[in-house]
Amino acid sequence: MATVQIPFANRHEAGRQLAAALRAMHLPRPVVLALPRGGVPVAYEVAQALNAPLGVVLVRKLGAPWSAEFAIGAVAEVRGRHRILDPQVAQRFALQSDYIEQQAERLFAEITRRRALYAGPDGALAPPLAGRSAIVVDDGIATGNTMRAALAAAAEEHPARLLFAAPVGAADTLRALRLQAQGVCLETPSDFRAVSLYYTDFNQTTDEEVVALLARARDELAANHEENSMQRISDVMTRDVAVIGPNDTLQQAARLMNEWNVGSLPVCDGRRLVGMITDRDITVRATAEGKSPDQVRVADVMSEGVSYCFEDQRVGEVLQQMGDEQIRRLPVLDRNMQLCGMVAVGDLATRDDVDMDKTLDRISLPSEPNRPSSDERRP
Repeated sequence: MATVQIPFANRHEAGRQLAAALRAMHLPRPVVLALPRGGVPVAYEVAQALNAPLGVVLVRKLGAPWSAEFAIGAVAEVRGRHRILDPQVAQRFALQSDYIEQQAERLFAEITRRRALYAGPDGALAPPLAGRSAIVVDDGIATGNTMRAALAAAAEEHPARLLFAAPVGAADTLRALRLQAQGVCLETPSDFRAVSLYYTDFNQTTDEEVVALLARARDELAANHEENSMQRISDVMTRDVAVIGPNDTLQQAARLMNEWNVGSLPVCDGRRLVGMITDRDITVRATAEGKSPDQVRVADVMSEGVSYCFEDQRVGEVLQQMGDEQIRRLPVLDRNMQLCGMVAVGDLATRDDVDMDKTLDRISLPSEPNRPSSDERRP
């Protein structure tokens, strides 16, 4: 009789293995979403490794009138309520909209009761997903019905990237799910029978354990954010920076922007910052006025008195400045007022330990220097 290989001691150990695979993907701004209850210990380890916020997706199957076990769709809640209906099944069996609405409301009432148990202090089940890498995690994937509904609900929150992840799953189910989202699964046995067979310890996860893990994840993430917001800009800035001189031509500036694939350049007299020039300056303030790019000096169109930060400032302080001034990129100066680097929202957004949502919400214009008021700092 063939024996089943048992690759995972328990859900936490499986989560650590899964986390190693996900960490190698270098996902920008990840958010981990667990499917309670068994998915939470796995997702907790993933969130810890990625230094990402941990939330949950609550899903309930929407059954047919003649059999509650025959799924015609599902209802799910991430940050908002979502109803996922199989249109082919609904059409084939001529299901009445009144029945669907009635059942959906009943299931959402169940989710509301569960939500009161799992939601964070702000009442939310998960942080905002828009623009982030959302990873939906379970302890295993058999039929995939719950994961399919969770992915559909997460997709409606407009993440930049959507993935599912599990330690073990049925190969046929995984192929179908990959039509919805990118997937990571460590074990796909050809003779898959049940998720529990691939764990030495597969005891039921309790509500108390779920609540404790979610609370611990929130506390640890908050501590990490506080610690890392105190890091210096010199730890995250880009030191290799292309600069242009004030007496160089717009043509030279345009070529340098193209070579470095940037939309703006610091203008320096030696290492002293004297302004910024953007691709918009070249296009709108020079070319549109009929000026020849090879005859116009950078100094004639550059922006003077631009905002900047210092290399020894804290990351959190500079994030606040970027949000206040609606700037995506700042020159970095040393205390001798010499240019020593650049820092961009992207430099911070790729760091898992910094929550960028508030800053990004307040930034409206990409790659454009701040037009300072008279009381702004000037180098």
